[in-house]
Amino acid sequence: MATRYIYRIDDEDEKKVLKTRCRPAKLPDSSLKRLIADMYETMHAANGVGLAAPQIGLSIRLAVVWTPPEVETLEDGSEVEIAPERSYTLINPRIVKMSNEEIIRQEGCLSLPGWYGDVPRATWVTIEYQDLNGKTLRLRKADGLLGWAIQHEVDHLDGILFTERIRDISTLRDMSKEMSVEKPQTVQV
Repeated sequence: MATRYIYRIDDEDEKKVLKTRCRPAKLPDSSLKRLIADMYETMHAANGVGLAAPQIGLSIRLAVVWTPPEVETLEDGSEVEIAPERSYTLINPRIVKMSNEEIIRQEGCLSLPGWYGDVPRATWVTIEYQDLNGKTLRLRKADGLLGWAIQHEVDHLDGILFTERIRDISTLRDMSKEMSVEKPQTVQV
């Protein structure tokens, strides 16, 4: 496994790659295993929850998403895991259905580290994607962090940046100084 360089929105040459609509991945393809491992390593090293292939310079429809375990604090102060961490490898994903309702959250991107803005997203999405063998899978009504991250990563595959989803650009700001002082309430995808 290897950590890959993450392309940046604020570099004009790299932004051209990020703005390109990706081509479908051809399956089965055993060489994708190493690429996927590298993508997870790169995402975790950058403290992200999602990473799309164009963010590492590859214009193929491939993204990885990771959700941390959900932990609940009990009255005695101890913590108990109520949902395990999950990893999703999404090959040729497409959103097939989404809620009509939306939620606005502070959203960031590994391609613009430290910057966050208010982004509206559907409250849930249903996607179809393929596994490494080319089998089509469906993930129904993904919501919360998972649904949010999926929408962000599918946008990357379609050449859409999170900054283009922001309705009030004044909400986009550099929070890297605040984040270095305290744990962020936001997540970069």
